[in-house]
Parts: sequence; structure tokens; C-alpha cells
Amino acid sequence: MKIRSRTLAASAAALLLAACDNDPNVIIRGDEPGEPRDVAARYEWVLEDFSSSGAPVGYPVVEVTWQPPSDWNREVFRVYGRATSSSGYSLIATVTSCTTSGCVYRDRNVQPGGSYDFYVAAVNEGANLETPSEFFETVAVPGAGRPAAPTPVTPVGLDDAVYLRWTPQSVGSLSHYLVYLTRLDGTDYLYRIGQTDGTGYLDEEAGNGHEFGYRVAAVDTLGHVSNLSTQVTGVPRPDYHGELLYAFSDNAAESGFVFSASEGDNPIVAGSSTAAHFRLESDAAGWKIVPLNGAQVVEFPGRTTALACGPGSDAGCRAATVAPTSGYTSGPVPANAEFSYVFRIPVTNGVRYGVVRVQLLGSDQTGRDLMIFDWAHQTRVNEPRLSITR
Repeated sequence: MKIRSRTLAASAAALLLAACDNDPNVIIRGDEPGEPRDVAARYEWVLEDFSSSGAPVGYPVVEVTWQPPSDWNREVFRVYGRATSSSGYSLIATVTSCTTSGCVYRDRNVQPGGSYDFYVAAVNEGANLETPSEFFETVAVPGAGRPAAPTPVTPVGLDDAVYLRWTPQSVGSLSHYLVYLTRLDGTDYLYRIGQTDGTGYLDEEAGNGHEFGYRVAAVDTLGHVSNLSTQVTGVPRPDYHGELLYAFSDNAAESGFVFSASEGDNPIVAGSSTAAHFRLESDAAGWKIVPLNGAQVVEFPGRTTALACGPGSDAGCRAATVAPTSGYTSGPVPANAEFSYVFRIPVTNGVRYGVVRVQLLGSDQTGRDLMIFDWAHQTRVNEPRLSITR
């Protein structure tokens, strides 16, 4: 809370009279400096760091700002302050580093729950004259409360990105959120990567195949910062959209598929290739996904609406979330539009997972059966997370 009141000019007059009594020959009319303009004061809480437990570390301040007089001649300024309950002001700072664009002083000697008054005076040090601002500013420092930490939702691992979301736990005067990177492949950090006034954040610096940890803090309109949220982790992975595969019987050269980790590799191979992880087949009963070369597949339960539910997805978005722990087969499985199929691929030291979501099944102008699909490949070994539902 801030109140503006008119200052008494008696202090300046008293200084003028005192100077005259000491040496009337020193005082020349016009030696008085101009009046500081646009004096304002506001409270804020300054964040310095977080403790090992995730609690914010910082301090309250009152920031006093003003503009130099229109006829400013590089005079210095004195900032006066008092507790509102006190009778007299004290000199709390002399400011010499102003510019024509403005001046600022931060008073850290304030306590939660207190009320303080401030005014500023321009000073002609040679003549021992000062001119106070017309108004003094009253600022109420609020109590030591802070907002509650938000509750994060499991991140979405995207292609070279991680999408974070959280649920606010404070109601009312929230200003924004601070987002921190707190972990990378087993190493702990505390590095602020950004802020937002929404409840989501897209980290586009996260690279595929690495595990990233995040924590979020809420900030209210007074600058008070919550504890850090609990840590959540996400693993980005490559994904691609609108891939086309032909049935083996209609175009064997373009019927096989490899879950590739590089954008430079063509994932479409011959259905007989020893590199293929599956191929598409069709017959009178319909389309089939046939695992190859040690790969196994399982249909993800239920219809899906997207490969991943990232930024801008609908509230009803549903995607393959985590690779199932069982149900995999090395035999053919029926392929159906708007369903997702999770693959388990043997590699050195474990397995990798991939997912295919079928967009449509049909045929081209020559009657060749085909499948159009989106896919993603988790390049981190033994990592079952693929994406999440909204």
C-alpha cells in the first residue's frame, strides 16, 4: 500500500536561515537547487537464491525512484525516511549516481508489517542548501507470507523439447512463475531457464535422449516467491508426422520401417530388410503390422487422438503415454486407424521403445494399399516414457 502526502518545506527553510546566520555573504539568490520530480516508492521482495530444501532466500525492500529537477546541474540527492509512527525523518542515503533518465534507491532497512515514509531532496553541497520533493511517499510493507508452490504435471517429451505444465495452488494475486532446470542425466542443477504468466512452459533447448528435471516457483504481485515445486523429469525423443508405408504385397521396396534416431536417415526400407523393425501387410482381412528382426509390438489400449499431447492440444487429447510392461508379441497385429502401437526393440544393454499412431488406412490411385502414420522413437535405452495425456 502506498500513500502520497505533501512534505513540509520547513526543513529547507531552516537550512537556508542557518546558512544565512553563519555567513550571509555566501548565500546568493538562485543557489537553491530545483525540486526532485515524480518521486515514487514501492515495496518488493528480492529473490537471491533457494535453500537446499527449496525455500526462497531473499529480503524485503522499498524502492524509491524520482526524476532530477528540470534545471538539474548535477547536484546530489538525499533520501530521508522514517517509520510512519516516528516523529522525525533521518537521512538514510546520499545518491550521487543519478542520470537524466532517473534515479533510484533501495532501502533494505524495512521489516514485514511496518509502514514507512520517504522523501527526496536535491542538494547544493557548496551552498549547504537543499530543496525537498513536494510530496512524501508512504509504503506499507506486507507481512512475511508467500504463495503456495504449484503442483507440476508429468512433462511431455517431444522432439528436442519438453513441455511442462502445472496446477496453481494459490488463488488471487499471482503474477508469474519461474521455471528452473534442476537435473540433467543424473547431475543436479539450479538454473533459471525462463518465466511465464501462464501454467505451461516449452523448453526448446532440451535435446533428444537426455533426461531433464524441472521445478517451478510461483511469484505474487509483490514479488514474494513460493517454495520450489517438487521435481518432475522428461525425456525428449524424435517424432515425425505423415509417414507413408505401402503394403508388402503391393510395393515391397517401401513396406518396411526402421525407428531411426537421426533425421538424416530414411526410415522407409524394404519389407525384407534385416534393418527393418516392422513392415505393413494387407490381405482380405485388412491391414497388419508385422514385427521384424527381434522387435515386438503391442496395441496401446484404446483409441488415441494424437501422437503426443503438447502445447495447444485439446482438453480431450489422448496419446500413448508410457510403454506397456507386458502384452508384446513378435507376430502380426491388426492395424486400425486412430490407434497407437508400441514397439519394444532390443539393443545393447537393454531395449528401446517406439510408437506408431495410424492416421489412416487406404489405397493410392493405382490400388496399392498403404498406411499413413505418425511415429516417435525414445532414444534413451530402457526409458518407457513416450508422452502423456493432457
